[in-house]
Amino acid sequence: MLTETTFPTETAKPRRRSLLPHEHGAWGQLAMPLLTALAIGRPTAAATLLTAAVVLAFIAHEPLLVALGQRGRRARAEDGARAVRWLLGLGGLAAATGLGGVLLAPPAARLALVLPAALAAAVAVLVRRRQEKTAIGEIVVAAALASAGWAVALAGGAAPAAALAALLAWILAFAAATLAVQVILVRVRSKGAADPGRRHAVIAALLAAAAGALSWAGLPVALALATLPTALFSIVICLVRFSPRRLRELGWALVGSSAVTLVILVAGLR
Repeated sequence: MLTETTFPTETAKPRRRSLLPHEHGAWGQLAMPLLTALAIGRPTAAATLLTAAVVLAFIAHEPLLVALGQRGRRARAEDGARAVRWLLGLGGLAAATGLGGVLLAPPAARLALVLPAALAAAVAVLVRRRQEKTAIGEIVVAAALASAGWAVALAGGAAPAAALAALLAWILAFAAATLAVQVILVRVRSKGAADPGRRHAVIAALLAAAAGALSWAGLPVALALATLPTALFSIVICLVRFSPRRLRELGWALVGSSAVTLVILVAGLR
């Protein structure tokens, strides 16, 4: 008579926490301005090194949060040591590539690096106060990510007016997109009890008007045209009550509007 034999089973190992940035939108807020900067300029050694430094510093953001305990005590206890190793490695590479880029970059590009440095310091303060997820916090984070493209564009030989127009277009467009996302989140979390849609729609319209005014004042017209798609889409989201089930579709629509912004900027500023 056959009997069942019990074999020891291996205990499944817990899945290790990913130390890559979790915010998918932030990847786009970093990539789109950098792609614009490289497209309207040239991929010189300075521009390439500065781009590498920015990307490495961005990836180091998640290990920093884990090491500081911003992702919770459990994450720090389980992955804190690994996060520190990641942080040291990525930080070292970012410093090395950044230094190389600064040394090779023209003076205008070096001066432009003051803006992302200042905004990064502001983001650090917001993170420490746990305010980076507020509307103002999200806008500051988006501006910090977008501002890196300014120095990269100048390091690649882009015209100063074109580099500035690209910077302002991305900051204004991302600010408008953030307003729309915040409206959706408030509606979902409050189950419709709170709705800042009208207020945010007015602000998004003012952002588009600001882009138009800047172009009228002498900056390339591509600034106004590139800001318009995301600003208009933001206004629609703010004023129309979409079903929470369509959040994924709306997210992809915002990505599409950013892609249109990228095309307009490259075509108009190159």
